[in-house]
Amino acid sequence: MRAEIIAVGSELLTPYKLDTNSLYLTEKLLEVGIKVAYKTVVGDNREDLYKAIKDASKRVPLIILTGGLGPTEDDITREVVANFLKKELILKEEIIEKIRRHFEVRGIKMPDINIRQAFVIEGALVMENNVGTAPGLWIDEEKIKIALLPGPPRELKPMVENFLINELKKYGSYNYYSRTMRIVGLTESETEEKIEDIISGLKNPWINILAIPGQIEINILGRGKNSIEEAEDRVNEVFNRILERLKDYVFTLEKESLEEVVGKLLKKRGESLSVAESCTGGLLSNRITNISGSSAYFERGVVTYSNNAKMEILGVKSETLKKHGAVSRETALEMVEGIKRLSKTDYGLAITGIAGPTGGTGEKPVGTVFIALSTPQKSEVFKYRFIGDREKIKWQSSQQALYHLWKHLKNG
Repeated sequence: MRAEIIAVGSELLTPYKLDTNSLYLTEKLLEVGIKVAYKTVVGDNREDLYKAIKDASKRVPLIILTGGLGPTEDDITREVVANFLKKELILKEEIIEKIRRHFEVRGIKMPDINIRQAFVIEGALVMENNVGTAPGLWIDEEKIKIALLPGPPRELKPMVENFLINELKKYGSYNYYSRTMRIVGLTESETEEKIEDIISGLKNPWINILAIPGQIEINILGRGKNSIEEAEDRVNEVFNRILERLKDYVFTLEKESLEEVVGKLLKKRGESLSVAESCTGGLLSNRITNISGSSAYFERGVVTYSNNAKMEILGVKSETLKKHGAVSRETALEMVEGIKRLSKTDYGLAITGIAGPTGGTGEKPVGTVFIALSTPQKSEVFKYRFIGDREKIKWQSSQQALYHLWKHLKNG
């Protein structure tokens, strides 16, 4: 069985709201052997939604709609699906009472408008919502199966896990198995070039190389007709060959961030870290301290944005700044040695650069970044020229700083 996900909501067609539900649903569907063939985003328009459902029904036997189950006039999913199926909407008193109790426990009288959420499509099974007010619906027809799920992820996920997945297990035609590895220190093209002979022409398993600023993710998805073991064997054979080829760049086989992996290595070794930042403005420290337990290895981080701060806090020499500038190999080196001296840590990282869009010169264009790493043995400085907007340059700078520390810890 193949499926189509239709995300409903005009806000999803703006720059301000992302459809994250479809990513979660795709993963859960694969677990029961159902592959998502199409994803559609449609606004709160009856004609557009009707057409989206009609088109989906010609392509796949399973349609999952998310959103549009609220109490307001623009929440149209129930009505449009009922219209498409030529079925009645039936008011359920027990659902009204459940919604009323949901408000009462918060000391609020239920608005009359919420009664709209108690209408159920004729013949549908109700998926209880124990978090919010909008129940989900499951329609199992001979030729089409449709699930209506609420938009908020905290309401959708329990509904999927407690009800929908059990229903869908009946229809999975293949057994799927997937594995992931995350890579740092290579570009997307470099990664593909290194493994081209392994992945060329592969159809099962399927390889997806995803470029994220500062790292690459390789996802390998295999399917087996007769058993999950068949899918696992297909995936593992290719996975292990790729891993052997890229082992110097693979920082995790899980869905961990680079800062998580670095933190685990520091904690295991009983070693400490401090950082000094200029152009990243505290982003590196923020990433490190986003990891629970980071106080075990992270001693301090300082943002020395101005030249005065670099001199007063880190002891960068005024002569260095005058001769080489704030964005230079020499300044980065004095920054990292200054933060290590202050904090007395095993490792130090320092970043100075031009994040743009202004401030670049012919000699030092926007994206020029110097990253310094100081270990118990030596201090090194690495020069980069990152491409992208200010946010991307800052992120890549923090990522490459973590990469150099990870590389040392892994090999040390």
